[in-house]
Amino acid sequence: MRIGIDLGGSHIGVGLIDGSKIVGDIEEHNFSNEDRTHIEEVIINKIQELINKVLENNSLTISQIELIGIASPGTISNGVIVKAGNLNLYNYEIVNKLKEIYGNIKIIIRNDGKCAALAEKKYGSLQPYDDCLFMNIGTGIGGAVFMQGKLLEPKKYSGFELGHLVVNPVGKPCTCGKRGCLEVYSSIKALKNSICETLNISNDIGGQELREKVIPQNLEKVGNNIGEFIVFLKTGICNYIDIFEPEAICFGGSFSYWDYTSLYKVLMNEIHKPNSTFNNDIPEFVVASLHNDAGIVGATIEF
Repeated sequence: MRIGIDLGGSHIGVGLIDGSKIVGDIEEHNFSNEDRTHIEEVIINKIQELINKVLENNSLTISQIELIGIASPGTISNGVIVKAGNLNLYNYEIVNKLKEIYGNIKIIIRNDGKCAALAEKKYGSLQPYDDCLFMNIGTGIGGAVFMQGKLLEPKKYSGFELGHLVVNPVGKPCTCGKRGCLEVYSSIKALKNSICETLNISNDIGGQELREKVIPQNLEKVGNNIGEFIVFLKTGICNYIDIFEPEAICFGGSFSYWDYTSLYKVLMNEIHKPNSTFNNDIPEFVVASLHNDAGIVGATIEF
């Protein structure tokens, strides 16, 4: 058995992993504003607390766990979170801190987009493809690229920061320090914030309520928000296709819950309409089959 940890921009999720499956329930903690004032300490304490709950729920002890895997946002190198702007973490030695607690258990960490991509490649929608690209669209935009079945990884950092492709050089500032990055316009967080601003409602609203109630009831009012989201996302995808020539592109993260009835359908209509910016060599587009579980499952995959 393995423990998977999903360290997100707004929460921590911990689950027991058996191959491609999460056993039992994921234990979660949502970060409060107070948590963010001492986030490094909170992360370690909450990971311990949630691991203990998962073990207790499944009548296990820590000695029965062979590996702990962490899916983290941001730039990862040699067990260190070099930079995670959404969490205000810099050079955070999370693996060493957990090794002090869990001794000889193997602990690994990867960028969350890479973890989700590995899960989809091994168990999910990307299994049939050798050359493919995964886009993890949620709080930000992460991702990974596979060539001839192999995950592309630079030597220095985790690389392939798909969300930080600049699509508007004089655009909105990004947490990475640049302006006009794709995730500033086409992450689900960006879409949610722009819709809430247009409708003058709190952005504390949940994703499901936004998808199923708010947008359908205000479709005309938020049309421009969705239009901007799609235009910039399409621009990014067009560039990825020219650079990587993938057989398929897979959409994961919270975007995958919008499925074939809303954002995905609008995007596909835009991509396939006559006289679009795409040439005739359009790859297949698929939605992640593991949805938000992909990151926590992929965190435990040794590749």
